[in-house]
Amino acid sequence: MADVPAHQAVEADEHENDSAIGDEDDHFSTVSISSSILKYREENGRTYHAYKDGKYLGPNDEPERDRLDLQHHLFSLTFSGRLYLCPVGQNGKQIHRVLDVGTGTGIWAIDFADEHQESEVLGIDLSAIQPGFVPPNVSFQVDDLEEPWTFREKFDFIYARMMTSSFADWPRFFEQAFEHLAPGGFIEMADMCFPVECDDETMTQDSALRKWANLILEGTTKIRRPINSAKDYKQQLETAGFVDIVEQKFVWPMNRWPKNKKMKEIGIWSRENISPSLEGFSMALFTRVFGWTKEEVEVFLVDVRKEVNDPKIHSYLPVHVVYAQKPS
Repeated sequence: MADVPAHQAVEADEHENDSAIGDEDDHFSTVSISSSILKYREENGRTYHAYKDGKYLGPNDEPERDRLDLQHHLFSLTFSGRLYLCPVGQNGKQIHRVLDVGTGTGIWAIDFADEHQESEVLGIDLSAIQPGFVPPNVSFQVDDLEEPWTFREKFDFIYARMMTSSFADWPRFFEQAFEHLAPGGFIEMADMCFPVECDDETMTQDSALRKWANLILEGTTKIRRPINSAKDYKQQLETAGFVDIVEQKFVWPMNRWPKNKKMKEIGIWSRENISPSLEGFSMALFTRVFGWTKEEVEVFLVDVRKEVNDPKIHSYLPVHVVYAQKPS
């Protein structure tokens, strides 16, 4: 089944009742998984990473882990079962070392390691929420990739998914990635890009969903970690020295509103990714940055959730995939 990129028109379904189908010495700055790292910050009924406390605003508790694994399936649907889109490993070139930036639950790293048993896969995250039993060619470390990278060996592939709003200095990230890629190696970024969009008049100007999306963008911009960073990746990769840069754009409908069968299915999974998790997306940002109370956030999200679930509103999130190569 072919991918459905963003430039292809997404029509609304008129029948709204339709349903759809590493080595420990490898990194000098690595932090040991200690009791302090595992003693997560508890706030407003959610838990957050303890190492570099407060840097990343997303939770790391069980509901969020479930969402991250669901989101992995959403990406798989979007990319027709592929884990990545760049041509790394083609023409018989072996993929020796892979870095998964912001690995989360480690699900992408584990799947990649299973598919490429010749590769060593290293997943890095601020939270130690990865499983203990993993393929022998995958490992996880707690670390902050905004700090100087001190990897001893270069990577053939660096992958970063849904890292928007995680870095304050993307040009510096791309510089470090360039430095730590082997000649001919690839980097690939896959990110949503706020705000929520709509190509017709079904999402009104006073829409709660529109207001929520604009507040998310405003708040992340205020803390210098804007959630629309994906729009700049192509130019930043070029500035860092990468070549053969390719950008592809996809869409995640907010719910089942599209006519296209594949897009309808993606919309159903997208709704499951967003709607139950609105609190997780919003709580830390709204309370820490805007000074809202937990109760104010919850009341506001009632109307947002209604609109996310409404197939009469033809809203969607843009998803950007950008990959590039380091010159040989």
